Amino acid sequence: MIGFVKKLTGLYSWYVLVILTLGYLTAELGHFLIGVTSKDTAMDVPYGDIACQLNKTDPHFNLTLSTLCSSALNQTSCEELTMDDGERFCEWNRNGLGIEYQILAGPSFIAVYTVAGVFLGIAADKYKRVPMLATCVIICGVSITLIGATQKYWQLIVLRMIFAGGEAALNPMSTGVLSDMFPEDLRGLVMSIFNWGIYGGIGLSFPIGRYITQLNAWDLGWRMAYYGSGVFALIIGLLSITTLREPERTAIGEEQEENTGNPAEKSPTKESPWRVMLQPRFIMLCIAASIRHTG
Repeated sequence: MIGFVKKLTGLYSWYVLVILTLGYLTAELGHFLIGVTSKDTAMDVPYGDIACQLNKTDPHFNLTLSTLCSSALNQTSCEELTMDDGERFCEWNRNGLGIEYQILAGPSFIAVYTVAGVFLGIAADKYKRVPMLATCVIICGVSITLIGATQKYWQLIVLRMIFAGGEAALNPMSTGVLSDMFPEDLRGLVMSIFNWGIYGGIGLSFPIGRYITQLNAWDLGWRMAYYGSGVFALIIGLLSITTLREPERTAIGEEQEENTGNPAEKSPTKESPWRVMLQPRFIMLCIAASIRHTG
């Protein structure tokens, strides 16, 4: 029995990794859903440009018909485009694009995410990370769920900004917690698994945003994709706040210093974070990350 308990104790760190990865995944899912559901959201809320576009009478995309629809510059010419049997294949409606979509998808999110990330990173160095991390996952879940209930464009903007503030904490706080829980020889593997959350969330946003919307469960359409994603994020947030505990902080390289048993080799002062950020390698990493995300 004691051996079994010890095995479960040894799995706790991996359980934390799973929970934090799922939390990051749900946040990335909520982040990118708007790009998939934008057209349906725009027709319902509403926002964005109005243009002639291929309607949904044909389940298969037809490039020729779509090009004909795009060539119509007004509602009258759009509605005049018909098949041989007189059926219209174009519609004059909101396409989910335009400056309002650009603001919703980009600046409203980035403005909060970039600023909040710095302050939350500073907070992570001073206070307990697990309670803040769990709270931010819950904030993400609540905001995603409420996005599904919005009726006005400004509500989308406000909720997306709140969501950005919650998501901004997940990467710095999660990586800090995982670094303290796993030894140095496993950190590369652990961070690789944790970063599955980014691509898992992005990848799932396409089938969830498209097929859940098409399913139109309870006549909710695109809203159901947000309700489901939000509830899942809330479950992960509750698991985080009830089952995770704050690990003891461990500086990188501290294990080796402890093994040498020579306290004279330890640095007596902590290096300034501003000095670290001005190092060429740090600047190059920031530039590389910017290029990667732009691509």
